[in-house]
Amino acid sequence: MYETFEKLPDGKKEQIIQVCIEEFIENGYQNASTNTIVKRLGISKGVLFLYFKNKKNLYLYLVEYIMEFFIQDYFEEYAGGPVININVFDNLGEYYKELMQKKPELFLFMLQAFVNTPAELKEEIDARHNQAHDSLFRHMNNEGFRPGIDIHLVDDLLHMVSYYVGQLITNDLKGKDLNTIIKDEINKNIVRYAELFAKYVDILKYGVYER
Repeated sequence: MYETFEKLPDGKKEQIIQVCIEEFIENGYQNASTNTIVKRLGISKGVLFLYFKNKKNLYLYLVEYIMEFFIQDYFEEYAGGPVININVFDNLGEYYKELMQKKPELFLFMLQAFVNTPAELKEEIDARHNQAHDSLFRHMNNEGFRPGIDIHLVDDLLHMVSYYVGQLITNDLKGKDLNTIIKDEINKNIVRYAELFAKYVDILKYGVYER
């Protein structure tokens, strides 16, 4: 769908992506203006829509792009390779703190996408979120597991925990203007939920009986 855009030089693609992300963060999906985007980029609206067809596809492209960046960046930062074991989830809190420092615009965009999801895009954004989870968990191996443990059941449990914690974050921030919330406050809340996720993972890894 985005073949024409993907053929652009990397520098041009990054410029377009950055401007689009900034516009959506500042104004939200409904109020974001493609006129403002093309004016800042110095291109025509026809060219922008040649790349993405419409604003909806542009937004969904950015969701996919940022999700893929998060997964790849997390692997490189903490997993040390394309295959991980369950211990990699211990580092989520630390990763989110670093991400807020080095890529705050990506973090805020995804928060808006998941917390204040446009109604017309909810089904498609949820589907892409699930695909990202599947991509992450597909890389997990069973290193250190007890004999006979079905890794697919472990995947299912991690999915359930991740979904539950994600709903807590959504309920906590839903309806708020994320642009007016202090970055440190967002960081504190996200890290708190990441630590909660790590506690659930710890229970999954070691059980509930005394060690």
